[in-house]
Amino acid sequence: MSPPEPLDRIDRKILNRLQRDAAIPNQDLADAVGLSPAPTSRRVRRLKDEGYIAREVALVDPARVGSMLIAFVSVELDRQREDVLRSFERVISTQPEVQQCYFVTGETDYMLIVLCRDMDHYNDFVRQVLAREHNIKRFRSSFNLQRIKFDTGIYLEE
Repeated sequence: MSPPEPLDRIDRKILNRLQRDAAIPNQDLADAVGLSPAPTSRRVRRLKDEGYIAREVALVDPARVGSMLIAFVSVELDRQREDVLRSFERVISTQPEVQQCYFVTGETDYMLIVLCRDMDHYNDFVRQVLAREHNIKRFRSSFNLQRIKFDTGIYLEE
C-alpha cells in the first residue's frame, strides 16, 4: 500500500469546507475551492479512500433532544496493567452516554465526556457503569454550566 499523497492547498480548502457542511453539493464545493466539479469529486473520493475523511455524520443538538447535562468525568484506576486498561476501555466504549473517552497523563487515568438528560440519568449511569467497575479507585465529576464554544472541525491552513 502506497503512502497517502500530501495535502495541498486545495485539499485543505476542501477539508475545511466539508467540516462545516458535509452535505454541500459537489458543484458548490467546486466553486468554493476553485476547481471544476469532476476533479473536486475525485479529490473528495481520494481524501475518503486515504482516510483523511474518517466519516460523515449529522450533529444533533443535545438540548433539542432533551440531553441537557454534560459531565466531565476524570477516572483514576486502582491498577494500570494493560489487560485492566483494555477491560475498562471496552466497557466504556459500549456506553451510549459516553461521547468521548481519553487516556490521559497526570493525576487521572481517563477523562470522559458524558451526556445525560438530567442528574437522575447521570446518577443511573454512575451506579450502573462506574460503581460496577471494580478497578476504579475514584472518579470526579464536573458539570457544564454553559457551552461557550463547540466545534468538531480541525482547521487546516490553506
